[in-house]
Amino acid sequence: MNKKYRIAEGICVVLLIGFIIFLFISNSGGTQKRVKEIAEPVLKAADITSLQKKTAADAAKVFGFDTQKEEGILYYANDNIMDVSELLIVKLKDEADAAVFKAAVEEHVTNQENLFKNYAPDQYALLKESIIEVSGNTLFYCTSKDAKAFYNAFKQAL
Repeated sequence: MNKKYRIAEGICVVLLIGFIIFLFISNSGGTQKRVKEIAEPVLKAADITSLQKKTAADAAKVFGFDTQKEEGILYYANDNIMDVSELLIVKLKDEADAAVFKAAVEEHVTNQENLFKNYAPDQYALLKESIIEVSGNTLFYCTSKDAKAFYNAFKQAL
């Protein structure tokens, strides 16, 4: 009886470990949703009237993205060069490219900080509060007074 109990116990432990590994692998973040589906609640989360919708080509130019690696881009920016407000959501074809895209956004924010640091403290403060997050195959970036509201809507939309 003791031997059967140990075998059953061993099998349960192995199954439990396998289940935990499966959960980590299958829940790495990201989404199967299209960018438009993610964007709907994000765009309703706060006032976006000061931002203008831009194209994927605009985002590629601003951030230096390789558009062959993305599956969809939503990009809004302010046309006023004295306003750093931006909203960006990128769904990537391959989750492995997320680090490169995040680094490009971080470099963009750093460059903006260097530009605005000495003569536009309010814009510099917005840049310091920027949110740049990757969830699996999806990147979120926002510089805005409503960045937290946009980010919370993004997380819910995933």
